Amino acid sequence: PLLEDALRYLGLGYSVIPGHSIDSDGLCTCGKSGCQDAGKHPRTYWRRYQRERASEAQIRAWWKTWPAANVIICTGRVSGFVAVDVDPRHGGTESAQELALPATVTCLTGGGGAHYYYKHPGEHVGNRTGVLPGIDLRGDGGFVVAPESLHSSGQRYLWEVGYAPWEHEAAPFPSTINLTDPVSGLST
Repeated sequence: PLLEDALRYLGLGYSVIPGHSIDSDGLCTCGKSGCQDAGKHPRTYWRRYQRERASEAQIRAWWKTWPAANVIICTGRVSGFVAVDVDPRHGGTESAQELALPATVTCLTGGGGAHYYYKHPGEHVGNRTGVLPGIDLRGDGGFVVAPESLHSSGQRYLWEVGYAPWEHEAAPFPSTINLTDPVSGLST
């Protein structure tokens, strides 16, 4: 099923790569003891796919080698969207309300957070952590884990009902997020 998801995302114009997954013991398949990004990092060299999309044949070959690989989508201009990563455990819910994030394509992470996909604004959007408490930005040069991938919690990443990319159009990038100030999330 993850191969089918990867191909579906490719069909939407997203740059797709394989990610490490979670093994039967709940550990990351990278084999690194105490991996802090279990199931959330690429299985292969991926920088090239920040500029170009893999072919269908390449995606099929990757998932033939790693059938349980999580699906990772490279963010930014290559896929046409920027993701706002909201982590409620670090104050993301309140920060998202402060930013007045508009409704858009939404992935619910297996860890209780959400990735909001907004149209790429055309100018460079870097990756930033701590835009506001619990808010990170995944833009050019970044990536997100996509549904139906498995989170280390044992839960799957899922599209919010009615907000999958084939059900809802990505909204314009929010003007409340300042692209030039690496510290503040609010435009002035």
